[in-house]
Amino acid sequence: MEDIYYAVAHRKQEEIDSFKTRYDVFDTSLIPKIFKQSLGLEVVKWSRSKSWGSSHVIYFVKVKGEKRPLVLRANTGFSREPEIMMLVEKIVTDQVDSLGVPTNMIRFVDVTRKNFAFDYQIQEMLQGQDLEGHFRGTRKDYDDLSFQLGSLVAKFHTVKYPGFGRFDFSYALKGKLKGSKKNFYDYVTTCLGSDLEYLENAKVIASNTADRIIDLFKEHKPIINLKHGVLVHHDLADHNIMFKDGRITGIFDWEACVVGDPVLDLASCPTWKTHYPREKKLLEGYESITDLPEEFIAKTDIYKLRTMIWKMVYAIRIKILEDQTIRKKFYSALSLFKLG
Repeated sequence: MEDIYYAVAHRKQEEIDSFKTRYDVFDTSLIPKIFKQSLGLEVVKWSRSKSWGSSHVIYFVKVKGEKRPLVLRANTGFSREPEIMMLVEKIVTDQVDSLGVPTNMIRFVDVTRKNFAFDYQIQEMLQGQDLEGHFRGTRKDYDDLSFQLGSLVAKFHTVKYPGFGRFDFSYALKGKLKGSKKNFYDYVTTCLGSDLEYLENAKVIASNTADRIIDLFKEHKPIINLKHGVLVHHDLADHNIMFKDGRITGIFDWEACVVGDPVLDLASCPTWKTHYPREKKLLEGYESITDLPEEFIAKTDIYKLRTMIWKMVYAIRIKILEDQTIRKKFYSALSLFKLG
């Protein structure tokens, strides 16, 4: 498997560019065949998702005998290697669901490319709407949802796997999960040097700042290297959270999940776009289930910095650097260590 830190930020540029035309090259006439072969279901009609952010093609598919549409999520077979992460997601969501955490239930996955020249999932549609695009409530309403989110995160942080970092795909093909790294520091610093070089070349940071950041991670190595890793979602953005009637109805899109430090989720979650500040209520919700992890404050700052480094790289790569929110959060993360 490719040794990268974050799939969204560290994909090859030609793959990122291909996402713009992914719907143009996907053959929708295959949809009825996919559902018939996979689940024995007869397709009535389908409609394309309006979501921009996904690297996949997503269709809402109405089938006979089902009240609610099912969701087809597929790649276009761009990469020569199958997208084993789709299989990882099914194993993970089955385990998360067993804990009472609402999530996207995946009925079928095929990453063999024997029947079709691409990888795909068939999922059940979640109730409600995504929090980023559809929340219209009050600050209190949002605080309540942030509290709920914290409590749900604490629940799935009880899931433990051996190893650290991104999942070992050879194990996933056997229906098992383990991290591909021997320690968490090796994962956290994967692509760190190249990320900093990228930002230096883009004149976002100076070379002495890049050197200091490398030193900072080395200084934090003893606390980054925890003994046991847990399931970390790693993408707790509002667009990956569904809600309805004041309740979270689903945490989905687990394609960035890793084995690692629970603090990484808690530190990176507020770096996403939120309607109101989230951190305080998120942590209250978490502590309603369990104690905050050890070395929480020290780890929070270094993980916020790592998160904003890859986000800044990605913002440049997809040409959204004019987004001042990303810039502000990036420089805010630098300021935690008196860097600028």
